Amino acid sequence: MRNRREQRGAGVLSERVGAPADAQRFTVNIAVDVAEELRAVAARHRVSESSVVEIALRQLLRRVAPSALGTFLREHGACLRRRG
Repeated sequence: MRNRREQRGAGVLSERVGAPADAQRFTVNIAVDVAEELRAVAARHRVSESSVVEIALRQLLRRVAPSALGTFLREHGACLRRRG
């Protein structure tokens, strides 16, 4: 069974950040170097860190085909990660 994104077709996500009222809180663990760059980019451009993350994810999900996403992620070091 295909997931909802595959059923809708790749590229359905808009390129723009969603409305703040529709935002969901989501907590992730990221590498220190990525966190520092994220903070710097957000501060330099006077936008929220969550906006930067949302746009980056929207771009990733629009550009990588759903059928290739797992391979793409693993090739870039993705794994199940839990803080212990």
